[in-house]
Amino acid sequence: MTKTPAPATSSGRWRGILFPPPNHENRDNPLGSSFVLTVIAVFVQGLSRFGYSLLVGNMLGSEILGQVNLAISLALFLVLLWPQASGNAASKFIAMARGQQHREEQLSVAVYTSRTAALASAVLAVAAVVIATWFLHLPPSYALSAGLLVIALSAYNFVRGVRTGNNQFVTTAIWDCISSGITLTLLLVVLLGGLTPLLLLPLSIGYLCYAVPGWPRRSGGQLPASLKRQINSFTAWAAVNIITASGLLQLSMMLGKHYDTPLAVGQYSAAVSIATPASMLSSSMLVALAPTVARMYTAGDMAGVQRQLDSLLRVMVLVFLPVFGVGILWARPVIHLLYNARAHEFEGAVPLLMVLFFAVSATSFNTSNSRLNGGESWGVRALAGCNALGLVLGIATFLWWGPSLGIMSAALGYLVGCLVSSLGPLVIVWIHDRMRWAGLMTRVALGYLLILAALWFILTLPGLGTTVVATLSFLVAWCAISWRDLAPRVAMVARRLRRS
Repeated sequence: MTKTPAPATSSGRWRGILFPPPNHENRDNPLGSSFVLTVIAVFVQGLSRFGYSLLVGNMLGSEILGQVNLAISLALFLVLLWPQASGNAASKFIAMARGQQHREEQLSVAVYTSRTAALASAVLAVAAVVIATWFLHLPPSYALSAGLLVIALSAYNFVRGVRTGNNQFVTTAIWDCISSGITLTLLLVVLLGGLTPLLLLPLSIGYLCYAVPGWPRRSGGQLPASLKRQINSFTAWAAVNIITASGLLQLSMMLGKHYDTPLAVGQYSAAVSIATPASMLSSSMLVALAPTVARMYTAGDMAGVQRQLDSLLRVMVLVFLPVFGVGILWARPVIHLLYNARAHEFEGAVPLLMVLFFAVSATSFNTSNSRLNGGESWGVRALAGCNALGLVLGIATFLWWGPSLGIMSAALGYLVGCLVSSLGPLVIVWIHDRMRWAGLMTRVALGYLLILAALWFILTLPGLGTTVVATLSFLVAWCAISWRDLAPRVAMVARRLRRS
């Protein structure tokens, strides 16, 4: 008889994970645990986007792939205008209320930000249909799907922010797995059934399945007018920051349509679909760090903030520079492997992928973004200014070289924008917080020189054997110059293995 409550207990545990109440505890999971869970969530969700490019590209060709990714790029771009910033605002102010143990305020912040996100997504959905029809000249089914995708993406990004602010990383990871599974299953049904006009519907349904269960429903009361102004101001600046930081890639897709052939646009979209999940892995660590920075800053623990920033930046440089370096060196084999059914059609994506990997690698070291976004009020404005400058210079590069270089100018413009928007915040935090990063930045520069040397070797003597030798030489050299940061982490892993 003592065993009978077990099913109910198990059911209750899963209900608590899938439909958790707001978390009021003034503490966070260990950063490593949050990062691992975020990586899992981002990885499985990235599969749904990558699945579109891989399956559509292999089964329907690069031109259909270009149309589908144009609609996705449009939706991603419009969501940046406000809804995603509402999710960032919810994450920050929920975490701050949690740090101050203001439980009612924590609930009210979630509901207040959800209303602005919902209103913005409705307006932007209409704009998506109009732009897709009159500017991008997409078929009516894709134009309507772009509008629905704006609503679904807006809801997804907002609910993700709420769960991050509540430190609910387990819930986020599980719902991302469920959402991704639904998306890919429905996509296969659409492809096998020949329902080409409905190609974007599975992605929208997957995002809505994630968002609907987590949408805030219970308010803690009226928020003070001063706090509303603070939230709205942060959201506005965050929107400027996000659109200037992330909008360039989506703009390059849409503007590239006017400078090159549909085949070239499809090749560029294939390169983007490979480079984007890699950048999502690195950004997942920043997502895990953001609420911790906001809570520590509110509690006045600046020493803790600086320790977290320094440790995280060193780990990201140690791990992600070689990851992107290997991606650059293996760009051709990767393209041929993933699009083997139509390899000849996607050969032009190889140089585009190399440039995009260089670009996204620059964004993977920016722990400074979390510091500026979660600290003083001027931080988000400084971040927005740096990103705006990167956006302007990126678009200028694209427009200048577009007529002569075609779609390659889009990749080069994105590279210029990423370099400017990444270096600015890094330098600001480096100087303002007096971080000891001179040696680390020297090592980053040496790492890129090693990648360029290995790439020159591969291009001079093409072949699989050359690629293997160049990759191994690069990795050995990188481990040698990074040994000071690598050795303690190797020793820590060795100790854990001996204990187990």
